[in-house]
Amino acid sequence: MDLSYLIKQIKEPPTGLRLRQAQVMAKNTSPKSLDVQIAGDTNTLPSVKYLNSYNPNVGDTVWLLSHGSDLLCIGIQA
Repeated sequence: MDLSYLIKQIKEPPTGLRLRQAQVMAKNTSPKSLDVQIAGDTNTLPSVKYLNSYNPNVGDTVWLLSHGSDLLCIGIQA
């Protein structure tokens, strides 16, 4: 992963709540999180938290909520 990309994602000043689509690339058990790839990009963001009511699978499309450095995945039910 390009480290400058990750720094840009975290360090950009918050401009309000953003909602973006992403794809689950990996499911981590400790800590409980996901690695996701934002739509239209080739970089993977590691260790993104997700709601307990969602049981993610690799390949799922999710909504990625962001506000500054705070990220949260919400699952999309087909």
